[in-house]
Amino acid sequence: MTARKVLVLATAASAQTICSGLLQTPSVVPMTQRRSAVTCSSTKETIFDNEVDDLFSKYDTDNNGQIDKDEFREVVKKIKGSSRRREVLSVATAAFGSLFVASGSDTFQYGQKKFRSNYLEEEAEAAQKMFFPTAMISSDLDKAIAKVLKPRGFTPENTLFGHSVCADEVNNRKEQLVPLMVNRWQEGFALGGLGGLPFAGKSGFGAYLHHVPDSGKLLVLFAPHVGIDEIGRVGSLQRDGQAKVSTACGAAIGAYKALQKNKKAAPDPLAVFEQENPREYDPQLTNIVSLLAPRLEGIDESADSISFVTYQMYGIIRELITACITETPDLFDIATEVAVVGGVMINR
Repeated sequence: MTARKVLVLATAASAQTICSGLLQTPSVVPMTQRRSAVTCSSTKETIFDNEVDDLFSKYDTDNNGQIDKDEFREVVKKIKGSSRRREVLSVATAAFGSLFVASGSDTFQYGQKKFRSNYLEEEAEAAQKMFFPTAMISSDLDKAIAKVLKPRGFTPENTLFGHSVCADEVNNRKEQLVPLMVNRWQEGFALGGLGGLPFAGKSGFGAYLHHVPDSGKLLVLFAPHVGIDEIGRVGSLQRDGQAKVSTACGAAIGAYKALQKNKKAAPDPLAVFEQENPREYDPQLTNIVSLLAPRLEGIDESADSISFVTYQMYGIIRELITACITETPDLFDIATEVAVVGGVMINR
């Protein structure tokens, strides 16, 4: 295999928000700031009480120890704003659609940027900038990738797009990165399973390779994903239609919690992530647990444990994708060039 035939567009990172995006950062980001959260010995009740006190203080603006009607009105506005935040783009872009001639996707992407400051939560934005500082909107990244590849002769006619991202439905909304790239390149071969690991394996990669057009090219996207909720908790996600906060990536966080339960990782007081989800037949999660276990050294000193886990997941996926490429001896007998894009997808 000649190294010049493998084009690496991004060696780390991608970020995806409600209006998704990908980032380009070093594959290992130093996280030296200690967590300011409660210590590992704190109880779930203490964490919950602290959160209640903080939330109450936020809306008790006159500090009289009670929530009056005007203060309650602000609480209701916040709840309605949170539950309807995705509707902001739909309404705004519908209005612009009546004024401008554009495709639905282009109009949405314009509204996504134009009204971004009106629907993004400050705490979530601050967390993203701290842990994933060079995040890009998905539509911008999609265009940037195409711009780099066009001079190298990558076209929808000669390129087969493959993606190794988590099967979570949140990654497959219409304006997220994978659907945008599938639309641009006209096809997409799914290599990934839970956590974004390429569970299709070498056999799946071989099938993907043998589907490429004659003398064609491969474009591979890989990424774990992670949620950030409105109050800036990394690993947490408010999904449409659900009142309860969910996790993302559930598989990565589940593996981390399993390692804590088996005392292979230090206890971590993450109350929002405590739900149990036992499975007797769970081969993908079992693999994630075994691959993640030796990578948790240093997590106690990290600024945020779930961000740390997410970057370790990126490293795992990158190594597996690299193995699929380098250990396929007939790769360049079939494809003329391979482009690889890697990152961390952020869901908000």
